[in-house]
Amino acid sequence: MTDEVKRDKAETERGRETYDVLILDASHKHSLTSARSLARAGLGLRVALGESIGQYRPNHEPPSFHSRYCARALVLPDYVSEPAEYVEAVLAFVREHGVRVVLPVGDANITLLAPNRERFAELGAFLAVASDSALELANDKVRTLEVASKLDIAYPQSVPVHGVEDLRVAEAQFGYPFVVKPTVSWTGAATDRAVPTEVMNEAEGMEATTRFLATGCEVLAQQLATGSREGVSLFIVNGELLAYCGCLALRTTPPLGGVSAMRESIPVPADLLEAAVNLATTIGVEGPSEVEFRRDANGRPLLMEINARLAGTLENAVNSGVNFPLMIWQWGTGQPIEPVKSYRTGVRTRWLAGDARWLWDGAMRPGRPDSVTPARGLWTFTSEFFRTRHYDFVDRYDMRPAVAEIRDTAAIIREQWDNRKQWREDRERYPEPGSIRTPKAK
Repeated sequence: MTDEVKRDKAETERGRETYDVLILDASHKHSLTSARSLARAGLGLRVALGESIGQYRPNHEPPSFHSRYCARALVLPDYVSEPAEYVEAVLAFVREHGVRVVLPVGDANITLLAPNRERFAELGAFLAVASDSALELANDKVRTLEVASKLDIAYPQSVPVHGVEDLRVAEAQFGYPFVVKPTVSWTGAATDRAVPTEVMNEAEGMEATTRFLATGCEVLAQQLATGSREGVSLFIVNGELLAYCGCLALRTTPPLGGVSAMRESIPVPADLLEAAVNLATTIGVEGPSEVEFRRDANGRPLLMEINARLAGTLENAVNSGVNFPLMIWQWGTGQPIEPVKSYRTGVRTRWLAGDARWLWDGAMRPGRPDSVTPARGLWTFTSEFFRTRHYDFVDRYDMRPAVAEIRDTAAIIREQWDNRKQWREDRERYPEPGSIRTPKAK
């Protein structure tokens, strides 16, 4: 156990302040959005934010820890190397401080805490996650696609991959480039959430397959869809749709299957909403979720996945008039939930650091799907300043998280600049388009 965790444990033992909500995954930007939304709800809620010490750089605390709405910043054991200790630390905090709602927003936390929901209930706390049976279906992409097939929801052509022969089957069916993705985003074998990657040839396909199989999950090869990315955030209780919000992800980092850096609220076509709700209710998801689609070259929406949790595009939904965090509080405390029947469309929100990473990704990966030329990327990035007024982390009444984010982003930029020598060496070693490795943004 690190000195920082021991110090936080000692502070917990000394203090007996009460907190209404504990939001975990404080490094995720939508944790900050949730804290701000709840603290501003006019209910006098005290919000604590917690994060595993292994999920952020030393001396770079999560920006949300600096928020005026963070009544307590809780440093927890590393959930990768010490998962049992992590769970016990969360339970101890809930017990000591009378927490009523525990809100994990990341896949790892949900996976770790869901089996302990009864222990939280015994402490008088509501763990705001879907049921175990729903999580089993939603967290496994193969099982999700099986449900989608029964509901006649279209999805990309898919081939299970265990080795090179399966990659050749995928190549014969839909050709390179295609997508290789893990069936489960987090297994506990790695620090980071596993995300899909596009592969341009057999060598890249084997590298990605080997990497994903090493985490203990199965692997799928899927036909690459290149159209717009459209997500539908839902809030469902007792099988009833109480709110939804459509979002168009304009840019993501990494470019394929990554976190949205630039997005816009959009109206949801009736058939897309019906498909999203049918999938969520059939799986049995309660509370918040997001169903993601991507359109193919013919404009047909194809199911990518369902996430049984708050979406990373939460900032966009809140600015559009759908306060999902408040609905979670009402759900968890048994209060009436007022349905949200409409929201503002055309609202653009931007994660500036993520958009800068998108620009860097484009420069590092010329010739790959979803990449643009450096000139076009620079124009897209700079012209956005004249189109968007909502920025993640930035709030004129709560600027310290934005300052912390700028500091962390500056550190990443310095690191990437230092890596430019490696990039040049890669360019010389791998001259073919699509074969250049992208430096990892931490």
